[in-house]
Amino acid sequence: MIKYKKISTNIIYTKLPKEILKEISGWKKECDKIKKHPLSFLKLHENIGSKTNNYQVSIPSRLIEDSYWLAYIMRLCGIVTQKNHRQFFLRKWNGHFDGYDVWINYSYEGNSNPKHNHGGFLSGVIFLNNKKDATIFSEENFSFIGKKGDMIMFPSLLKHKVNKQKERYERTTFAFNINKHAD
Repeated sequence: MIKYKKISTNIIYTKLPKEILKEISGWKKECDKIKKHPLSFLKLHENIGSKTNNYQVSIPSRLIEDSYWLAYIMRLCGIVTQKNHRQFFLRKWNGHFDGYDVWINYSYEGNSNPKHNHGGFLSGVIFLNNKKDATIFSEENFSFIGKKGDMIMFPSLLKHKVNKQKERYERTTFAFNINKHAD
C-alpha cells in the first residue's frame, strides 16, 4: 500500500519503504564512486544548483531501471492525480551521460541551492542525510526539514530553495522530475 499525505497546498509527503530506502542508499554508494573518480568533472551537472552545491550527478540509468522506486513513484503519481500511472514517465537523455532526470545533491557547510523550479509535471526530493536544513517553498509559506527516507513531491513549476548550510556534515538529497503524457 502506498500512503501519502498532503502537507501544504501543493506538496505531498511520503515515507519510503525500507526496501526502497536500501536501493537509494545503494544509489549513493555508486554516485560516491563517480564523485571520487579523477574525471568526475565530466559527469557534473550543469544546472541551477551545480554552482552552489558541492557536487551533483545523475543516478546511473541501470539503477533507476532496476529499482522498485521507479514503480513506486509512477504509482504514487497515478494515485495523487487520480490518473493512470502509465501517463507518467521519467525523461531519459538517450545517448547522454545524464541518463534519467534523477540526480544526487551533495552539500556541505557553506553550500546552498538558490530559488529555482524544475522542468516536467511533478518534481520531488528524497532525503537521505539531512540535519536541520530546510527545503523552502516561499510561495507556499512552507518549509520542510526532511529526515532519512522522507520524500516530498510538488508541481515542477513551484519555486523552492535551500539556504546556506551552517553545519559541518554531508547533506545528501536526490531530486527528480516526472513528466506526463498529454491527455
